[in-house]
Amino acid sequence: MRHLRWIPLLASPILANCHSVRPVQPADLSARASLQRVWVTRSDRSTVVLDEPRLAGDTLTGLTNGEPQSIPLSDATVIRSRQPAPGRTVMLAILAGAATLGTLFYLEHRPDVGNAAFCGAAIGSRPNPFGNCCLLEDTTPC
Repeated sequence: MRHLRWIPLLASPILANCHSVRPVQPADLSARASLQRVWVTRSDRSTVVLDEPRLAGDTLTGLTNGEPQSIPLSDATVIRSRQPAPGRTVMLAILAGAATLGTLFYLEHRPDVGNAAFCGAAIGSRPNPFGNCCLLEDTTPC
């Protein structure tokens, strides 16, 4: 199973392409209750992550590391949220399908496929370079 460790490393950037981070207007925060997380960049260039953001008057409230936090809108220069990117998702699915089909086509049409000797039902036998089968217990070359 050691050879499967790289799959999450490969899958993370691929799945990240199904979303994009876009700016959000403060008016959108009161209209959209579906936003789970926003990134607020302050005027001092620091970034605060707010979970469950809500707009109350001119103040953005939410949770940061489980603690309540309030940020005045006058202090926020950019508010961003992660949103689905259906175009990227479709393109990713098309590219993954094409890569899979291309790999299968290549593997099926390799010139060295199909040239191995087949020993049939002989249990304990193996093919040798001369095309006939030898028993595995044989110590002398066939």
